[in-house]
Amino acid sequence: MLLRRVMEHVRTQNWFAVFLDFVIVVGGVFIGIQVSNWNDARANKGVVVRHLTEIAEDIESHLAFHNELYLSATARIAAAEYLLEAAGYGAMPETLTVSTTAVPAPETPEIPEESLKNVLGWLNLVRVTVSARSGYDSLISSGNLGLIENRDLAREIQLYYGGYDDLLDTQKIFQQTRDEGVRLGYDYGLSVWDERPIEEVVAVVRDHEDYAAYVRTVREWALAHALFLRDLQEESESLLAAINAELEGADDPPSRHRTRPRPELDGRCA
Repeated sequence: MLLRRVMEHVRTQNWFAVFLDFVIVVGGVFIGIQVSNWNDARANKGVVVRHLTEIAEDIESHLAFHNELYLSATARIAAAEYLLEAAGYGAMPETLTVSTTAVPAPETPEIPEESLKNVLGWLNLVRVTVSARSGYDSLISSGNLGLIENRDLAREIQLYYGGYDDLLDTQKIFQQTRDEGVRLGYDYGLSVWDERPIEEVVAVVRDHEDYAAYVRTVREWALAHALFLRDLQEESESLLAAINAELEGADDPPSRHRTRPRPELDGRCA
């Protein structure tokens, strides 16, 4: 119909009508492209909101479990210090120097008198973070990281999970050290969660330098673990605030009602 009308105007040399038809065609195409781009942009924003919401939920899960992970690290420190001091090694240093970094010892819980028979349970319990990253994994696997227009936020998310992965890798060392110490304890009649008079455990630490070295190493790695967890908490809170600010500024902010089950952060005892 439009083409026939244009041809008719050309035959009659009605150049104004030809120009008007041209404007109508070009304008229609332009508007169609703009509407398509607008729809794509809106769909992309919806995808970004979904990804950011899932990442925020994962971070919230980590923060909810953070205290138990941190208490696990400080409990190992408390048990190691008690055994070493009772075995005559004196007070432990207030800081742990790693290369050029001094790691301050955190406050530790006092071991109740009735719990001293379980001191090996305190010493050998390693609770680690092994999940709370499904939202980020979904973002990366889908190739949608580039859809986040706030490039500072995208970079912050990448840096956060780079540090998160470093913690997961480092925790393997904590477990490996504990496993080696447990095997060493077998030589002296100690099991993983052994319940026995505290005097007998102290005697093993006092009389066997290799086991005392294991106990000291537990303390050192627990100090590092506590530091990593403290830093991760600060980074988690900072990133969560940035994501929430981004979501609040979205054209269609997400409902506070979750659209998927909240992930459970698995703080495993290993």
